[in-house]
Amino acid sequence: MPDCFIALGGNQGNVRETFSQALNRLNQHPEISLIRTSQWVETAPVGSQTDVTFLNGAAHLSVTLSPLDLLNELQKVETDMGRNRNVRWSARTLDLDLILYDQLISDSDGLIIPHPACWYRRFVLDPLREIAPDLVHPVKKITIKELQQRLLKRPFLFSIAGLPTAEAETVIQYLKPRFHDVLFSIWESSDQSNTDAEPTIITWFGSKNSETAFNSLPVLSRLDFSEYLNDTGQIIHVLQSALDFH
Repeated sequence: MPDCFIALGGNQGNVRETFSQALNRLNQHPEISLIRTSQWVETAPVGSQTDVTFLNGAAHLSVTLSPLDLLNELQKVETDMGRNRNVRWSARTLDLDLILYDQLISDSDGLIIPHPACWYRRFVLDPLREIAPDLVHPVKKITIKELQQRLLKRPFLFSIAGLPTAEAETVIQYLKPRFHDVLFSIWESSDQSNTDAEPTIITWFGSKNSETAFNSLPVLSRLDFSEYLNDTGQIIHVLQSALDFH
């Protein structure tokens, strides 16, 4: 039976009770077994849609469902628990995100596995480390514990790739006052031979004039931001997820 890991989140109502009900319901499904859960941790909200503290956690499931069928079941439970998906990053009763499905790597039918943001989100990695520290991320090729530890290093090295230098500098000047623990750089202008100083995250924007290809960037650090161009709001969300945990 495939081993799957899900992330739980919520900040509306009695979230602990909601988590308990959701997990009990999943465990009652004939093709889902609940193996283990993390402790629930309070986390800072990401974005500006809500300022109410979240509760987050992780759970290990053993399933015989296909990835898509499991996703459908998770979303059905979310809906039945009052989840509203109209506004991203908004307050919500329950989030159930499929993070990993064994070592499967897939991008089809509207489902990306592993979850594309799980490797840089503290509110996912910290609870997941508690229950599966030695689990290897199938794309990044290091353990959950190692992914989480990368985010703890200071200064936090964040690089922007795939933008004209002037645009990248403008973005960096906007972000610097907000994130004092972050050392920003432009990938095309950095010393790429110094592997000890490889950025924790490299956001690639892939502008039409870019000389940098996404596949040329280090697999461990790269994040495809081409759909956002130079959207500073999305960068803020990434950095909040990686830095502003408790």
